[in-house]
Amino acid sequence: MLSEHCENAFLLESSEGAEKLARFSFLGFSPKKHIRLKNEIINTDGNAGGTEYETKSPFSELKKQIGSRAINAPGFLGGAVGYFSFDYIRYVEPSLADTGVKLRDETNFPDFEFGIFDDAIIYDHKNGSIKYLHYGENRISEIRDYICDSSFQGTKFQMYNKKCGTTKEKFCEMVENAKEHIRAGDIFQTVLSKRYEIRYAGSLMPFYRKLKATNPSPYMFYIKFGEREIIGSSPENLIRVEEKEITSYATLAGTRPRGKTETEDKRLETELLNDEKERAEHLMLVDLTRNDIGKIAVPGTVKVPEFMSVHKYSDVQHIASVVTGKLADGKDSFDAFSAIFPAGTVSGAPKVRAIEIIDKLEGTKRGPYAGAVGYFSANGNTDFAIGIRTLFARKGSAYIQTGAGIVYDSVPEKEFDETEGKARALLQAIGVEKYEAALNEGRR
Repeated sequence: MLSEHCENAFLLESSEGAEKLARFSFLGFSPKKHIRLKNEIINTDGNAGGTEYETKSPFSELKKQIGSRAINAPGFLGGAVGYFSFDYIRYVEPSLADTGVKLRDETNFPDFEFGIFDDAIIYDHKNGSIKYLHYGENRISEIRDYICDSSFQGTKFQMYNKKCGTTKEKFCEMVENAKEHIRAGDIFQTVLSKRYEIRYAGSLMPFYRKLKATNPSPYMFYIKFGEREIIGSSPENLIRVEEKEITSYATLAGTRPRGKTETEDKRLETELLNDEKERAEHLMLVDLTRNDIGKIAVPGTVKVPEFMSVHKYSDVQHIASVVTGKLADGKDSFDAFSAIFPAGTVSGAPKVRAIEIIDKLEGTKRGPYAGAVGYFSANGNTDFAIGIRTLFARKGSAYIQTGAGIVYDSVPEKEFDETEGKARALLQAIGVEKYEAALNEGRR
């Protein structure tokens, strides 16, 4: 309902998972400031008017707007909520600003976009409590009015068209090209993706509800900034910082479908854990994440407390590990984010060279796909999910993008099938099957 009433709003929701990942859900609307970055230009707007200027250090504006509050508590306590596009890597790693490839910008999303929120509704899944946090203005009566508005009628969702810009033949050709780079010793792994575009009219909130019901995850999110919406069910944490403790689950690699029976599901899990290709890919990503966290952690504190377990979701299951560390003195959550972004699971290793190859083979900016969605709290906490299992939409076009990790013995057709499997839950939630069935019925 807030998404229809308000120009800018967010819902960060936990639907399933361990308590450490899924304890809180947060809801906010109408931020005091809205900040977006595109092509090194920062735009800010708020109650006191707006500004626009060029910057090479976009985090400085975010830090200034968030400020700091010495509150020792977990979760989001006011601050910046929003997303990073994958293309933000060009600010983190300046050598990628010009890879010699002119990337098409087909979705026209900012490099990052955040709202600065001084209040939020917080639901604690552990004890079932709901709290309203605010600094300054108390807007609880406004929230109550929205909730009690019985006259509200949402706009009905209607789908018009679906297309994919990458054929199976083209994707398999991309995989073979990537394998040539691997054989040449340029990289160990890269991640190639393909994108669906869906034309639609109406509200996307039914899509979020369906996704939550059919594909719940520790990181559910709905973020709206004007004409731009990002909706997802990400299984993968990129980075979390609380009380100087760093945690990253950015190691999900190795995929199998879920079984139709418990016996089949267990067989597929065992097959996954015994697959040498999947194990090698996963180990590579664990090492990459350990190295990334090691850049900003106290020496000797980087650990892997959970190693090679299997995490299960509605349609797929993955090998997962957890990497932790203690944030070094003089470093903050922005440093931690910069050290690990983007995740190796959506880029490859070595990261910079892998992204250069992604640019060459995909040829287009990824936008929010494979970026990050989450928050920087004013007390130093941060929590971001990787922008996968995610739909992002603008002006009647919704985009779903999925990828597969490519290594030396990848089979192109199997990697293509993996991208199809990862997209299935989102395409079903938005109603592609019903749309295509209706089309087929109409052709008879």
